[in-house]
Formats: sequence, structure tokens, C-alpha cells
Amino acid sequence: MDGRTVTQHLMPELHRHLAELRDRHHLIPSLAAVLVGRDPASHQYVKNKRRMAGELGCTSQVIEIPEDEATTESMIALIDQLNRKRDITGILVQVPLPDRIDRFRIFDAIEPEKDVDAVGAFAVIGFYRGQWGRFVPCTPRGVLTLLDFYKVPVDGKRATVIGRSDIAGKPAALVLGGRLRNATVTWCHRHTRDLADICREADLIVSCVGTDTGREFFITADMVKAGSCVVDVGFRRVGPGKFAGDVDFERVKEVAGWITPNPGGTGPMTVLGLMQNLIDAARYQVGLERAGYSI
Repeated sequence: MDGRTVTQHLMPELHRHLAELRDRHHLIPSLAAVLVGRDPASHQYVKNKRRMAGELGCTSQVIEIPEDEATTESMIALIDQLNRKRDITGILVQVPLPDRIDRFRIFDAIEPEKDVDAVGAFAVIGFYRGQWGRFVPCTPRGVLTLLDFYKVPVDGKRATVIGRSDIAGKPAALVLGGRLRNATVTWCHRHTRDLADICREADLIVSCVGTDTGREFFITADMVKAGSCVVDVGFRRVGPGKFAGDVDFERVKEVAGWITPNPGGTGPMTVLGLMQNLIDAARYQVGLERAGYSI
């Protein structure tokens, strides 16, 4: 399941929505990304987001803060400045943040109609209630689009979601088990006992671990049921300029019916989800509803 293929399929529709904003409302979506420290994965994420924004004709800026200079209060003050700028339609704060930073206060400081990562309290409450609020979190939005494009059956199926981050594992479990997809979800994490047995019973595995677990791969071929779907959301650095996911792709692809490569699978889809949210943020600013897409 190639995320780049799906992205290219949807690009004409994104351009159509952007043309409407530009020609009818004289508005070009603009993203402000706040980046603290030198985490390699974070810098790669932001680079990919800016690149796609540029390809679409959106504007973007990165505000880099040295790790030793970042404080909760200074970041809230920065978010307040960005909230006040009408020409900035979307704001994201790249995670992880230093432990001393109260990330929830930072997230909640973002204006709800600019919260394109869907991390603030307004977005989270709406999402957890099944109302979806203004934005769907980018990674689950991308995963759903990927499953739809490749026509992976989800309704009534057994899904295992591994990971409990606020931007991937938690919302992925909710959206797959909610009314949009109607899967029966077992929500796990890297400390779950008998995880291999749980995975072997799943029709769909979504792995969102992404951290160093002391193993070369967290999901191996012996954990996967024949013909099932395996979605690898994990992303970790394995060497200078080299990144990998949770899944042993070369071996698991011989067992699974569908599988995402990594890189090239859910990474592009997360960036696509962010761009869709950025477009929606601009649409909300001029009184339009959320944009619709063919998949």
C-alpha cells in the first residue's frame, strides 16, 4: 500500500480546493510549524511537510527554538502571536518536546480553527465523542484514506492497534472502532503480554510504536495472520540519514495480504492528512465546510 501513489491520486482534488480558495476568496493556506531542538525524526517530518506544502502552492514557515531556550510560557506566548496572524491559517507544534515543557498547555493554546494537528482540547474532545470536531488527527486520517484507496475490508473485522501516543495510537484505535469503520479493536502497547498471540488473530494490525525497543523489528512475520493487513506507522532512526519502521517488511510481505512500506507508506499519508487539514482550516476561515474527497 504505497502512500505516494495515493497522494498523487488525490493531488488534483487538493489543487481544486486550493484554486477555489485562491480565486474566489483570495486566500492561500499558510502553515506555521514550531520545532524545538534537533531531533532527527522531527526535522525529517517538518521537511516533508514543508515540501508538500510548497508543491501545492501553500506557504509555510518553521520557527526553530533551541532546546535549552524553550519554556512553556515562552512557547505559549509564541502560539498567541501566531493565533493573531490572519495570514497564518494552520499551526502545528512538532513533537516530541522536552520533558520539562507542558505540552498539553502548549496544544491547548492553539486557536481551535488553526489546530491542524488536532491536538488541542477542543479537537480532542470532539474527536473522542465521535463528533470529529474541526479536524481529524493527521495520521489516522491518512491511514483511513490508505485503507479506502486499497479497499481493505474493515467493517466488522478484528483490528489490533499497537501504541498509545496522542497523535497516532490513541486516535487510530478510536477511529477504527468508531462508527466510521466499525472494527472491533484491541488496543495494545509494547508492554502488552502475549502480543504476538493477539496480533495473530487480527485482520488488521496498525503498529505505532516507533521507539527503540531493543529489537530489530517489533512486528515479525510469525506475528501476522495470512492475508491480513499490516499498517506500519512507526518511524525511528537506525543510522545516519536512515530510518525504519516497526515491521519487518521483507518477511511480513510474504504473509500479509496488504502491507505498507516504510518509508513510503503512512509517512506520505500523514503529510497528506495535514495538508487536507490545512486546506480545511482556510475553508473554515471563509465560512466553508470541510472539503470532500473521492476516497
